[in-house]
Amino acid sequence: MSDYTHHDTGTGCFRCCFSFILTLGLTSLFMWLSLRTSNPILSIQDIYVPALNISRNSTDYHSIYIDLKFDNTNKDKGIYYDPINVTLHYLTNTSIPISNYTLKGFYQGHNKKARRKNWTEMNGVPWEEAVKVVDDGGLVVFRVDLTTVIRFKILLWKTKKHRLVVGTDFQVNNVGKKEQKKGTRLRSGSPEMFSGGFPVRLVLVVFSVLVLVFD
Repeated sequence: MSDYTHHDTGTGCFRCCFSFILTLGLTSLFMWLSLRTSNPILSIQDIYVPALNISRNSTDYHSIYIDLKFDNTNKDKGIYYDPINVTLHYLTNTSIPISNYTLKGFYQGHNKKARRKNWTEMNGVPWEEAVKVVDDGGLVVFRVDLTTVIRFKILLWKTKKHRLVVGTDFQVNNVGKKEQKKGTRLRSGSPEMFSGGFPVRLVLVVFSVLVLVFD
């Protein structure tokens, strides 16, 4: 009879341990899903280069209008942006830096969108060459690169800062507008950053324990 009692006690202890480990694993998974973050989606919504509008018949105005969109798709996480550095290059047949300006840092709430619209002076553009390209029916290629540092606000705390570097090429036609009608997304060559590394490690530990229990 004592053998049965010992067996029942062992089974009860096993069930208790298993329930605890399972609960811990599910809690860890929930925490990881809650803390996981997605970088904001940045895109060019509008471009205007008056000097390339051939109907104006003038290249005297050397500025460019840029409408940038910041889209925070996180459902419950805000984003803090440090000052945002924007760099422009002329890419038709060569690569020439033509402009650089800085946007003021800001906070963006979850599921919020923001626009930053600016005129900025361009220097070094070979305007005769560029105008000839669009006059012949071609497209002038530019590039915009954006660099900043962001951190996420999750409930009452903030994540560590990490660097965000994105960019894209865009084409301008003979009316001085961006050829692509829809927004042009700025992309990064780096993988998406995630906060919540601790829950990920905890999930792995729990999984390892479960493997040992059932081994």
